[in-house]
Amino acid sequence: MNTLVFDVNETLLDLAHLDPLFEDVFGSSQVRKEWFSQVILDATVVTLTDTYADFATIGVSAFKLVAARREVEVSEEDFGRVVAGMRSLPPHPEVDVQLKRLYDKGFKLVTLTNSPPAMVAAQLDNAGISKYFQQQISVDAVKAFKPAAKVYDHAASELSEDPNQLWLIAAHNWDTSGAIAAGWNAAFIARPGCRISSLDAQPQIVGSSLVEVVDELIKLKES
Repeated sequence: MNTLVFDVNETLLDLAHLDPLFEDVFGSSQVRKEWFSQVILDATVVTLTDTYADFATIGVSAFKLVAARREVEVSEEDFGRVVAGMRSLPPHPEVDVQLKRLYDKGFKLVTLTNSPPAMVAAQLDNAGISKYFQQQISVDAVKAFKPAAKVYDHAASELSEDPNQLWLIAAHNWDTSGAIAAGWNAAFIARPGCRISSLDAQPQIVGSSLVEVVDELIKLKES
């Protein structure tokens, strides 16, 4: 094992950074979770119906939908705040140190994200972690979102590696399940509110933080 492929949003970057925006617009930061769930649902719908729109567009559309459902008036300025907020998400506290551990151990680090290329480049730069990644892969190339099989197949092709040699690291059960179904290995980070269900393909590694996942990945490499 040498190549580790990371999801970005919520896995590496902290969505809680958006909480003040949702508190301001909706009166509750908890609405941020409802919004992100709607984003993932809408991404799945456009994939299944072959009506692709990029992740930023879906993020704004989901924001409008949540506002309509809650009968809250929102503005173009609010939509801009959503996109700007997604671009400037900070990393979770342990991320920088743990990525450096993997980098120093000789792992090839790659990102595979639902965000379009320009957005993920900005996200990684703004978070100060782009230096660790040798390659950035976006679903935009195949016009479908994770966990569609063709996303993981495309990534394996881009990396010129057999799927069974690749590891996906993510905090989303649908992402690790998609990777495993495509023949990859997977490590799951159980961030707050993120869990594996009994129906999911079971990842080879499960940790409560990136620290625990990195510990196990290094053990495997050195065994």
